[in-house]
Amino acid sequence: MKKLMCVLIVIFSFFAISNLVSAKESLLITGKIALNNNVQPINQLVMKVPVGKVHLRVAEGDAITYRVEVKEDTSGWSLLKSDLDEISISENVSAQTAFLEIDEDDIKQEWTLIVPPEVALNFDVGVGNINLDSISQSLKADIGVGSAWVSVNAADYEHVSAGVGVGEIQVSGFEQSQMTQERAVTSAQLEYKGAGSNTIDIEIGVGDVNLSRQML
Repeated sequence: MKKLMCVLIVIFSFFAISNLVSAKESLLITGKIALNNNVQPINQLVMKVPVGKVHLRVAEGDAITYRVEVKEDTSGWSLLKSDLDEISISENVSAQTAFLEIDEDDIKQEWTLIVPPEVALNFDVGVGNINLDSISQSLKADIGVGSAWVSVNAADYEHVSAGVGVGEIQVSGFEQSQMTQERAVTSAQLEYKGAGSNTIDIEIGVGDVNLSRQML
């Protein structure tokens, strides 16, 4: 019995070491979601990113394009490397909403997206950052730990709100008379009311918000 256990331990150790050595370091996935591939055109993008970064820019077009680099999350305690070849993107369209997600543990994701301006944005990030350039559409972002860098174009918004449990909010380009800011010992809140039609809602547990608006 003891010999059998020793053999099993040796076999397991061999495969563990083999996995540590031979697993791929990164995986690159690209794709495109046509806005008009359904009965009604897509008008919202929903993404869940447990650990990672999102870079997004807005451009006219008839599709959402994405590129994601996946790497092993080395901050965990697991001895075994993730098998990146087994990872795939969950890409679904329901009604007028497109959903993108890689539902895997022990990996880091870095997304680069190009999204048309008529598509509203919804991000749920566990640990990580979002960097959004020149948006004009509605945005909802929930981040556990991380930061949000959001640049909006000159278009006005109906309502903008941002809150951090521990961290800071920096804002520029919005009319001061239409904005209220509150600061406690560690938390911060921002509210803005304008004349536009879209909204921004950013909530971060621990981290910072940097919100800027291009001047006319």
